[in-house]
Amino acid sequence: MGVSGWSMSLSCVTVNLLNESAFRPLLSPAAFSPTSANPMRITLRQLSIFRTVYETRQISKTARRLSLSVSAVSQAIRDLENALSAELFVRLNSGLEPTDAAKTLLPYATLIVEKSLEAEGLFADLSRGKAGRFVVGSNRHFGIYVLSRKLMLFKTRMPAVDTELVIEDNAAIEQGVISNRIDIGFISGPPASQELSAFPCFEDRRTIVAGLSSPYIASNITPTELSHAAWVLDSEERERAVALSWLNERGIQAQNIILMNTMGAIKRAVMTGLGLTVLPYLSVREEVMRSDLVEIAKPLAAATGGSEPKKIYAVFREERSPVLRQALLRYCDIAPRETV
Repeated sequence: MGVSGWSMSLSCVTVNLLNESAFRPLLSPAAFSPTSANPMRITLRQLSIFRTVYETRQISKTARRLSLSVSAVSQAIRDLENALSAELFVRLNSGLEPTDAAKTLLPYATLIVEKSLEAEGLFADLSRGKAGRFVVGSNRHFGIYVLSRKLMLFKTRMPAVDTELVIEDNAAIEQGVISNRIDIGFISGPPASQELSAFPCFEDRRTIVAGLSSPYIASNITPTELSHAAWVLDSEERERAVALSWLNERGIQAQNIILMNTMGAIKRAVMTGLGLTVLPYLSVREEVMRSDLVEIAKPLAAATGGSEPKKIYAVFREERSPVLRQALLRYCDIAPRETV
């Protein structure tokens, strides 16, 4: 059923109040008389008018507030009383006095009306592209170290959106965007496919970091001096091999190696001055910005002609979820950047 169908169905609902025990604390057994053969039919319009009458205690004031005629408000209350087989208000000189039945009905009426408004708002957001399911794909480094934190900002501002983060390799993310499985992806380097739009947003490179007290933070440090340093590296063989290869390309022959099995442990050890480490810049970006870690030898180029640092690219189809995509980029502060 489309959005309009849902909106129309919310204008009139059937409420089955068959559990008489819920009303016994305030009412006599005869206060309500529903039966399974004749369930009470109550409309949202009646409940909405009832709530306003309960608040104002006057038919005429309710009519003015809701832009209705006095006769329409009176008829709605009569119809509701007939549906419930209960008197809701006693007419006094000072106004309308709610009965025990009205006091019992009020929390139910409030819940039903507010939930219906919430549902209508949700489907209105869906029709405007501001709700639904939104899948974000990313390679490992950017997904773990950047998006996993930034997506909370998006979710806070867009609570009606069911957000999913998919972490796969670059090729799989790009293919997911092409096949519409992923609404927006973040990969290292520009996409191979010409079908996709893309822009660079973060730098994807490795960097050497040290603690604030490290003797190796001098600006004129050489590869030979760095070769004699203690290096805190990942105990996972593949990740360690990538780090050592990166160091070798820059003339650094790490010999004194300390292995640790988590990224957090490596960063804490380096902060305390145990040694140096080489990590993806994205994984230490926040620590460097807070000055918990110091980036050293940043200009150190690969002696073997290694490739230039890549950038993280946002890749997407222009026609795919444009409203949610723009909201994600805005709330997560992701924008095209030439220098990142």
